[in-house]
Amino acid sequence: MKKFILTVLSFIALGAYNHAMAQENPTEKNPDLKNAGKYTGDKKSGKMHGQGVYEWKNGDRFEGSFVEGQIEGYGRYSWTDGDIYQGDFKDGKQDGKGSAFYADKCNVYEGEWKNGKRNGYGKLIWANGDVYEGYWVDDVRVGEGTFTAANGDKYVGHYENNQRNGFGTYYHSNGDVYAGQWVNGEKEGLGKYTYANGNTYEGQFVQSNIEGQGTFVWASGATYTGQFKEDMRHGVGTYTTATGRVIAGNWKDNRFSGDINSAVQQSSALASL
Repeated sequence: MKKFILTVLSFIALGAYNHAMAQENPTEKNPDLKNAGKYTGDKKSGKMHGQGVYEWKNGDRFEGSFVEGQIEGYGRYSWTDGDIYQGDFKDGKQDGKGSAFYADKCNVYEGEWKNGKRNGYGKLIWANGDVYEGYWVDDVRVGEGTFTAANGDKYVGHYENNQRNGFGTYYHSNGDVYAGQWVNGEKEGLGKYTYANGNTYEGQFVQSNIEGQGTFVWASGATYTGQFKEDMRHGVGTYTTATGRVIAGNWKDNRFSGDINSAVQQSSALASL
């Protein structure tokens, strides 16, 4: 059982690592035509209008469509730090559909924008191969989405404030599956964990640990229903072997606390009534 606990903890740690890798910095970098620069292109009534190129003194550059002196329509903006946005603009801000390349981490976003930020449905691809595809509100992952890690792990479910919150299913690359509630990226509340070896746990989780009331079923047919703490049987619970023998009473750190022979005899007698 100790080996089982260590295995559980390793999978939980991996999930936390993938969650940390999923964070991303804000993306708002809007063109400012108030800073003097050089414009080359079409004009109308003395204003930038049509296709043109605007180059700022700091080296930033926009090439695309202008309307009445403002960036409007389709274009490409490149910043001196290496970041690039190519797509739709409205009132001088990224708005519509577009793609962004973030030079500091070599990440790529493709999807919808509004008012200069990622809003709507989009896909973020990390340089390490991790991918998030789903909904955004002001550069933050909110709503339903899918995160696929480079190692094969996959999360499908709800996000709030850039983290797994609400109901979601996490598929581990080794075949394990967790389906249940999340709070700030941690398994929290009711859920079901199905192991690739056929074991299952259904019940309460606290900060990604099996903790509270629940039922663990081994592939052999043995079951334990009762209290858990930090992934171990701890508190009042009943263990039933695959052959039907029942051990009921108090448990501590995965071990039965008390006279196991008396407990088995008493439980067996009660079961025969």
